[in-house]
Amino acid sequence: MFVPWLTDPRTPVTLLCFHCAGGSAQSFFAWKAAARGLCDLLAVELPGRSRRYQEAFASSIPELAAEIARASIGLTEKPLIFFGHSLGALLAYETVRALLRLGGPTPSRLILSSRQSCDWRPVHSGLPELHDVALQQYLQDMAGTPRQVLENPALVAMALPPLRADLELLYNYRYTPALPLPIPISVLGGIDDAHVPFESLLAWSRATERAFELEMIDGGHFAVMEQPGRVLHSLSTCI
Repeated sequence: MFVPWLTDPRTPVTLLCFHCAGGSAQSFFAWKAAARGLCDLLAVELPGRSRRYQEAFASSIPELAAEIARASIGLTEKPLIFFGHSLGALLAYETVRALLRLGGPTPSRLILSSRQSCDWRPVHSGLPELHDVALQQYLQDMAGTPRQVLENPALVAMALPPLRADLELLYNYRYTPALPLPIPISVLGGIDDAHVPFESLLAWSRATERAFELEMIDGGHFAVMEQPGRVLHSLSTCI
């Protein structure tokens, strides 16, 4: 479930990353160089892809969050910080809620990227229909898939099932109101991300009773994933 991309007993904190719809733990492999010396870098691997290819796709965000929460208890002795991008942001948030219900240790901070607040509008707002043509167009519009993949029918055929399954998670999700979290929340978004407007990111401020920060950076929906330094170099202030 957790892929340890980088572990170092000398680093002060562990960053646990949650990938976007259609992604995998591999999405954070490129963060290794930037993370070296700053943190342990772990990534959640959802079922149905990569190392968990033979497992059935998840069908419920709350159930998936509860599974990740149970597995994360005792994961590290270091302060733990959750980072989630897009779908991963919602899943990271729900995992914190699941940890609170279990009475387990919660992360020191929750860092969320490129995902509207869960109580802003229905979380599936703006998502495509789930047939192949719409999903392929969605991949192109989001500008997060390499051209060599989009131009290779075999690779596209491999990419669509996990994307469809992950989008179904969002279509089936219903937000259950809850008390604000007892941990700080930091939110990042792309200035040119037409799918996630500033106001929907600002709405995450309602999800915490502690400090809240919002930073907008140049770029689109995947700007934060392409600039890991925005996340990693602020970790020292999160402990």
